[in-house]
Amino acid sequence: MQYRPETKELISAIQDFLMKDLLPKLEGDDLLSYKTLVSWNMLGVIARETESSEFEGDWNRILELNLKISKLEGDFDKIKFSSLSRKEKYKLLLDWNQEFAKEIRNQSQNNPGFDIKPGSMVWNFAKNQLKETLSVSNPRFQT
Repeated sequence: MQYRPETKELISAIQDFLMKDLLPKLEGDDLLSYKTLVSWNMLGVIARETESSEFEGDWNRILELNLKISKLEGDFDKIKFSSLSRKEKYKLLLDWNQEFAKEIRNQSQNNPGFDIKPGSMVWNFAKNQLKETLSVSNPRFQT
């Protein structure tokens, strides 16, 4: 979750490309210029919509698994989480992920027989986190 590029920054880069690089080259073509301006505007709408709901799906999955890794899970229900700013949501998820990794390390160091087995809730959660991260950075990743 914390490795995900910021949506707003990606959209902003595309908007800059449309306005600074592409639009000047389309001066003679009114239809393409218009479509470029409409696309730029639609990207702005998408950026605002995604910013308001970003990270909520991640937190909902954490709460539904009920792993009880951190006191954060009890302190922030879905409603309280949704009222946080984007920066606060990001920080909360980063803190939870750090506690999740620390808990796995502690369990494996303190319990010699501890093994995160494929199919367990912790295994599946960590595997899905990795898949999501890789699907963002490398959409061709399938396994």
